[in-house]
Amino acid sequence: MVVSESQEISLEVISLTNDVGRFLVSSLSEKLANPPVHTGQLQELHVQALLHACLRGQTQASVVVHQWLASGVDIEDVYQQGITPVARLVGQWWCDDDIDFASATLAFVRLRQLVNELSPLFLLESVSRKNGLSCLMVGNFQTQHTLGLFMLSEFFKRHGWQVRSDECDSGKDLLQMVSSDWLDLLAISLSCENQAEQMRRLIPYIRKNSANPHLKIMAGGPLFSTQPHAVKNLGIDVMTHDARTAQKIAFDLVCPKQTSSQHELTLVNVN
Repeated sequence: MVVSESQEISLEVISLTNDVGRFLVSSLSEKLANPPVHTGQLQELHVQALLHACLRGQTQASVVVHQWLASGVDIEDVYQQGITPVARLVGQWWCDDDIDFASATLAFVRLRQLVNELSPLFLLESVSRKNGLSCLMVGNFQTQHTLGLFMLSEFFKRHGWQVRSDECDSGKDLLQMVSSDWLDLLAISLSCENQAEQMRRLIPYIRKNSANPHLKIMAGGPLFSTQPHAVKNLGIDVMTHDARTAQKIAFDLVCPKQTSSQHELTLVNVN
């Protein structure tokens, strides 16, 4: 989808009888306001400012986050406390029929372009953090990778992981990847119940045929919040809910001895 600065959300399906409708209508008419950042922490008003900006245009969204960075906000917090909650809000509005699919897509595309713009800065220290670990990230088959999966890959790359996010058209493709290449971790983003059922059937075969007999499997995604019952008994090692902690948990999962050794070394040095 090509996004131009002149594209705006549709007001045809918006009702002024609820808070979401009133916010959306006012966002297209009121002046964009980005409140000052205190102590480097983003608050709800900052999330609203980015959401407002994304509805107005790509340039406005870029200006908002660069003002945050100039105010001393850590770039990981820009991703976690700014972009992520905006994406969740837009997704919830679409599910609740407060905005139409085209308007939600427009907002998601602008968020994705924003992450693409920030990526070189986000990954600036990734080369010096190489840890020799490899990860394959997959979402729903035969679909483009979501914003959430892309942001997850950014956090892993930033902390030294070699990340693959090949498009998988089927479970057969996924099995071929894990059986032909050494992987330390498989990360799965789950967005719907059918996908969870498919993975529930696939995971035993993945473990059996993996080139790495000790392959670890992590899962996350919106399904964990919307339908927690659907993710029970998946056969995974761990589930996560945000990108920043995911890579930390993944490292401890794949390298428990190394983590323990580092902790013991620290204790020895202190004593």
